[in-house]
Amino acid sequence: MSGKWDWLEKDMAAVKGNASCWYRDLETGETFGRGEHTVHSSASIIKIFIMVYLFQKFEDGSLNPETAIPLRPEQIAPSAGVLSYLKDVREMSIRDLIQLMIIVSDNSATNVLIDLAGKEALNTYFREKLGLEATRVRRRMMDLDAIARGEDNTTSAYEAGKVLESLYRGTAVSPAASREMIAVLKNQQDGSLIPFFLDETLPEHTIAHKTGGLQNVVHDAALIDCERPFILCFFGSGVSVPEYSRLIQTASGRIFRER
Repeated sequence: MSGKWDWLEKDMAAVKGNASCWYRDLETGETFGRGEHTVHSSASIIKIFIMVYLFQKFEDGSLNPETAIPLRPEQIAPSAGVLSYLKDVREMSIRDLIQLMIIVSDNSATNVLIDLAGKEALNTYFREKLGLEATRVRRRMMDLDAIARGEDNTTSAYEAGKVLESLYRGTAVSPAASREMIAVLKNQQDGSLIPFFLDETLPEHTIAHKTGGLQNVVHDAALIDCERPFILCFFGSGVSVPEYSRLIQTASGRIFRER
């Protein structure tokens, strides 16, 4: 390992819990990985992969993004988003559900889309079309009973980075679909992790990313679409969320300055 990354290796080694990082310079190909293949509870990172699957269905004509989908009471999840508070909304287009799923991390919108796609179809696509081993959907969002049974959604920092790179390269579904998905991710409203210091120097809507969190879990997976663009994913499970969040903030700023 190059001495360039010694500081980050040291900082992450001091974390209590499972701390993972994947960095890739999209121009030079330089990489840094620490625990990048560790399988984590995905939390809301899984929403990136669900979005890619749905855009594939738009591309092949099996789904229309403007189709209105009814919202069922059992799909409404607490926490994260707005749908659980909108009592008069009875249906919504697939396109708008995707926007809510990514931009405000709406769990209810995600549950509607998981049910629409089907867990088996999602997992087959992840495995056979995207070549992913760690990424699986096994439950709806906020299904605590399923989590207690060991049925969790999972992914890794490497696989999140791999899919973000495919968006950048225009190979996720199609170049046009990739551009549209990047635009959705650039509107993500949670800037508390990787963008925390980067937003001070980068133009608005430069960082295409998705955060995720549960108890003792905090992740951020980002495509920083700047001059010399790069992928940066920090995943933490079994960690102190405040402490690891601070590491993500400060490390992301230093990586940007020193890359």
